[in-house]
Amino acid sequence: MIVANARILTFDAADRVLDSAGVEIRADGSLGAIGKLPARGKTERVIDAGGRLLMPALINCHTHLYSTLARGIAIPGRAPRNFPEILRRLWWRLDRALNEDDMYHSALVGLIDSAKCGVATLIDHHSSPNACAGSLDRIEQAFREVGLRGALCYETTDRNGSRKALEGIRENVRFLERARKFRDGMIGASFGLHAAFTLSDSTLRACVEANQGAGAGFHVHVAEDGCDRGAVRRLARAGVLGERTLAAHCLHVSGADMATLARRHVKIVHNPQSNCNNAVGAARLGELVRSGATVGLGSDGYSPRLWEEFQTAVHVQKVRTRDPRAGFAEACAALRNNREIVRGIWGMDVGRIQAGARADLVLLDYFPPTPLRSENIAGHLLFGIAHAPVNSLLVNGRFVVRNGQCVTVDERAVAEKAAAQTKSLWRRFENLCHS
Repeated sequence: MIVANARILTFDAADRVLDSAGVEIRADGSLGAIGKLPARGKTERVIDAGGRLLMPALINCHTHLYSTLARGIAIPGRAPRNFPEILRRLWWRLDRALNEDDMYHSALVGLIDSAKCGVATLIDHHSSPNACAGSLDRIEQAFREVGLRGALCYETTDRNGSRKALEGIRENVRFLERARKFRDGMIGASFGLHAAFTLSDSTLRACVEANQGAGAGFHVHVAEDGCDRGAVRRLARAGVLGERTLAAHCLHVSGADMATLARRHVKIVHNPQSNCNNAVGAARLGELVRSGATVGLGSDGYSPRLWEEFQTAVHVQKVRTRDPRAGFAEACAALRNNREIVRGIWGMDVGRIQAGARADLVLLDYFPPTPLRSENIAGHLLFGIAHAPVNSLLVNGRFVVRNGQCVTVDERAVAEKAAAQTKSLWRRFENLCHS
């Protein structure tokens, strides 16, 4: 298949901008020739991009798909006043209320929304303590039906008791073994931990021991709030921090903590909209980058719109530092670093338009009214491309979205089934609130 007549942002080493160009998509879902393509035979399928902007699809490096069906949920009583109350009164009740059908429909809706926002790959962090065994299989099912890439893990924690913690460890190990058998590059896995402040030393040791055979990276919340201050030192002592570890947030960290994260090549995932919503603070993004750490971008389940995370990352840093120069370069780097994080999890070459990379592409209704060149891409990203409607999304060379609509599943049918499922879920949630 050929996608022709596009303005292409390659995001390769040279950051090329190619006008009136095309890309070849091979049968195995990889990219072939790029640029001014010669005429092909009549049997070659050609998609006319109509001059739209073609660029690598987006990647969300930290999300919680199980939270999708919480949209509009009411928490009985007064509103939570701080982050620990938000956890106890909302998220730790919601995850206990989840059953297999809830998590499946929540994932389906979240993935459809993500696809329509140009996101092809999501790294998910799941929790359902009363429906743990096999839960990652149901989320995998949703990924495969929608057609997006995903890396999955289960959130191990002691907050529901030692037996539930052991179940979480077993679910991680089981799915890691399952994911090793996949050959299509669509589903990967990591070993999930909630956060240091909900994990005992003995459970941390058990997780590290269980993961030794799998050799996977850990996916863990780190210092999201002041209640988790000191997490870096503790996780480092436990042997959790390494080059394949994803550390979400890292707000309440010291200079020494930043140095530890950088020295151990931990991948930090910044989630600015969630941080704003939970009023937990603003990451010292510039200092994290200058420490030498690799910082990527995620949503923490707040929104499927990764472009909004990118814009928020820029604006929050300007407000935090009172410096109009802050945030821009760091947010652009984080957006690009997501591809390095995915490559570290399962060796997949995504996030650039180059021969041999995977054909994960987004076609945007963006017709730049000012010159678009390699040296000014960042300005177009922030002030123009971030607002452009998604026309089409291809993942592994297969259309998931065309003309703004998801084509792999019936969006309306999914929404209707999810709405019915949500009524039952919210009743169970309310019962937990009053128990």
